Amino acid sequence: MIRVLFVDDESQVRHGLRSSLYARRKDWDMQFAEGGAQAIESMRSSHFDVLVTDLRMPGMNGTEVVAHARRDSPDTIRIVLSGYVDDEQSRRLVSLAHRYLSKPCETARLEDCIDRCLATRDLIQSAELRARLGSITELPPMPRTFAALQRALLDPMVDLSKIASIIERDPAVSAKVLQVCNSSFFRLPRRISRITEAVSYLGLSTVRSMTLSAELFRPGDPLSPALDLDLLQRHALNVGAIARSLAGETNWAEDAFLAGLLHDVGFLLLGRLYRDELQAALQAVASGTPLSDAERLHVGVEHGTAGAYLLGLWGLPYEVVEAVAVHPRSGTAARAEFDAASAVRIAQALLAVVRPQDVPFYETESAVVGDDYLQALGLPHSWESLLQRVHGLVDGRAAD
Repeated sequence: MIRVLFVDDESQVRHGLRSSLYARRKDWDMQFAEGGAQAIESMRSSHFDVLVTDLRMPGMNGTEVVAHARRDSPDTIRIVLSGYVDDEQSRRLVSLAHRYLSKPCETARLEDCIDRCLATRDLIQSAELRARLGSITELPPMPRTFAALQRALLDPMVDLSKIASIIERDPAVSAKVLQVCNSSFFRLPRRISRITEAVSYLGLSTVRSMTLSAELFRPGDPLSPALDLDLLQRHALNVGAIARSLAGETNWAEDAFLAGLLHDVGFLLLGRLYRDELQAALQAVASGTPLSDAERLHVGVEHGTAGAYLLGLWGLPYEVVEAVAVHPRSGTAARAEFDAASAVRIAQALLAVVRPQDVPFYETESAVVGDDYLQALGLPHSWESLLQRVHGLVDGRAAD
């Protein structure tokens, strides 16, 4: 049975949680702690799958509780449920908590958050791997600027100047967002020189996605030598742009864009956490071993699964998490419907033909995509027509 620890110093809140979650008593073994000290004592005496804690509590606050959980029980899912967070706590929570929910929080939303986090955790069956991935510091549980944007966008009254000011606090991220916005992908009517203009032209969802991409691909600790960070980012941008173009006016077009941007985030995760093991896997690929086989042999997990695990704990949309999880599996049967995952699959295959120089050598084993696959998805396009469309989309990219 799943064990969940709820921590709040207000008895009324604890009783409310116990009452509203009563229907889950057959699924979850729920324990309630009245403060940080009691929570840590509970975690020392037994293991919990999920921690849900308030932030502002007398004595030991929620930030300290989450920090303790990450250090001593890194595979525990860490969720903060609070009505207040100051700037200093925000900075700490970015690298400590997997999810942050604002009070008041509807019961259904809290249940959904816990269920999705657990489903994502189950992508990786090895407790050792979950613990190691859960304790990462090289890629924090959510990059700082993106986390700040997520919180700001919860406010229905937030304006463009607020969004711009958050991004502009990080000059490196600002520069990368502007660089990509001015690339040929977006066909803007004029060159954009300010973040506020970028938000206005591209919309909040696109700029938020670009912010996350910029942070993830920022140079940091050394990666496995076979990973070329610039090539990985160029590949991600191409796949994201093509996937969104394929999605057209669907309501999941932005999910397709984000899934394309993040489909290889697992390489960044494993390349830092399992640097030598991933290097051995990529060397095996260069010698002819299929990527999935090499990753399972040398690392113990595929990069798609590891990336999806991380993104799921960050709380990204399920459609994005699923697309990242399934994208490396070339043998996957055709999907029954056209969605973000199939858009990313098609985008990868198209890019391999149109711009093979933007496809890392370990990603060249693309799934076979052709007219039969497109027809099975109900798409009114031929493979040749999509190739022509993508040629037009990526032309000029080399000059960006």
